[in-house]
Amino acid sequence: MAARPAYPRFPEKWRFRSITSPAAFHARYRSGVVAPASCVVLWNPRVAESLARRIHAEPVAAIPRTWSVPGTRGQVGFTVPRGVGAPTTVIHLEELVAAGSRRFIGVGFAGGIAPDAVPGEVVVPDRAIRDEGTSHHYAPAHVVAEPSRPLRRWVESLLRRSGIPFRTGPNWTIDAPYRETVAELRHYRADGVLTVEMEASAMFLFGRARRVPIASALVVSDRLSERGWELQFHAVGDRVGRIAAAILDAWATERPSRTAPGGTARAGSTAARRRSTPRRAARSRSTS
Repeated sequence: MAARPAYPRFPEKWRFRSITSPAAFHARYRSGVVAPASCVVLWNPRVAESLARRIHAEPVAAIPRTWSVPGTRGQVGFTVPRGVGAPTTVIHLEELVAAGSRRFIGVGFAGGIAPDAVPGEVVVPDRAIRDEGTSHHYAPAHVVAEPSRPLRRWVESLLRRSGIPFRTGPNWTIDAPYRETVAELRHYRADGVLTVEMEASAMFLFGRARRVPIASALVVSDRLSERGWELQFHAVGDRVGRIAAAILDAWATERPSRTAPGGTARAGSTAARRRSTPRRAARSRSTS
């Protein structure tokens, strides 16, 4: 009898060095381009474009859908991956890290699966169920997908200071949003899971593998229950934009220090500028 299929198909693939690397891509196609050291990740182009207009953000040359915040010398910005989902998001983050990015906070939509979930509610994930494929190329299946603890706590503190109510709890990350079943809903709800979305677990384990602090703040945009699917995506975009703007403003006004929340060089600091040069970025990724 054939062995039961496993994922990833090649056992323990995370132990081996990759042939391809974002540093090689950067050196060939984006040489000299520097990405914001501190970057908010958004998945809704309309929210990002509205935010760019409101704060007069400047596009980053040669990096699509990426803007820098005025007055930060290009060290603080926000970005929109090529599409939703773990694969496109992690590809985009790989390339940003090769160009100098050193920390990320994702701000996006999520489905509420907790019985008392309310559209517009904010959830800060403290772990994510790995029901997607990308994370398994970065870490063994037994590794729990968790955000950077210091950066998660920083996000929670910022939300409190900004007067934005939230709660913290587990999230379920899935690749197939049109295959979320009632059986799964009940299973994860019993485990205390609050939300479902498509990127968090892969982002967290990408961050672990690349030693880049990553956290998320999710806005409930739809509700899943035994009664069906309640869609409210159209009504909560402003909440996503407000959270992103608060993060960018806090980063832009940070006091100089050797390290930033999450343990990386602070945006705008001498250490961050040294780290963000393309030569150093390429060298630091040469082992990928």
